[in-house]
Amino acid sequence: MPHTWQLALLGIVQGLTEFLPVSSSAHLVFAEAVLGLPRAGVLLEAVVHLGTVGAVLLLYGRDLAGVLAAWLRRPLDLQGPGRLVWLLACTTLVTGVLGFAFREPLEASFASVRWTAFQLTVTGLVLWVAGERSRCRAEEMTWKDAGWIGLAQAVAIIPGISRSGITIAAGLWRGLAREEAARYSFLASVPAILGAAAFSVGKEWEAAGSFGYTPAAMLVAFSAALASGAGAIVWLVNVLRRGRLRTFSYYCWAVGGAVFVASLLAGIR
Repeated sequence: MPHTWQLALLGIVQGLTEFLPVSSSAHLVFAEAVLGLPRAGVLLEAVVHLGTVGAVLLLYGRDLAGVLAAWLRRPLDLQGPGRLVWLLACTTLVTGVLGFAFREPLEASFASVRWTAFQLTVTGLVLWVAGERSRCRAEEMTWKDAGWIGLAQAVAIIPGISRSGITIAAGLWRGLAREEAARYSFLASVPAILGAAAFSVGKEWEAAGSFGYTPAAMLVAFSAALASGAGAIVWLVNVLRRGRLRTFSYYCWAVGGAVFVASLLAGIR
């Protein structure tokens, strides 16, 4: 049975790495392997992901509420202040369709530490080639732009591919300013994470009980993810303002390479 401190540590790992472009899924796989925790499907991951949603709402809740209010006043106005809601819906639709279609083979890849480590090095490459090309706001994106970010978000289901990293990179490639790319990535994470978490919790709650993941222990993990996630968002935005996204590439390459070599030496798949 896992200790509460172990779940708290996983929550901190999730909160920090969900928004920092270093792949939360990779770090959860690595942390569970190091701590020797049994996997209860994807339920625990769903709970700590909900904590990161709380972090987004804590920091961007007023922004999101304003956008939703504008959309509710004029829901059919595709060019007004509420346009961002439709763009986020487009991104979420693309992510949802692709994520559902390829969910089973992608989830199976969570069992491989070696594969996850390799994909983390791919994340490093994505961050290295990403760069600001224009300075448009999220509301000025086209439907095609939103669709491409949705595709990137779906690819991030692969463990080792950073959701925040690849969606921010996609936003930069589609012409968003650095802070706007981060803002859109964070807002797009809310429906994506909530949808995935709701599906996972509903499917795997009964099985999780046998692994000792009690509601109280999961609350600890949730709280740890929320607090660390909020701190990670603030730090990442400051890093982006200075145009230093590439810095995270070195981390991804170092950690991914080290874990890959270690897994080979230890005979861990």
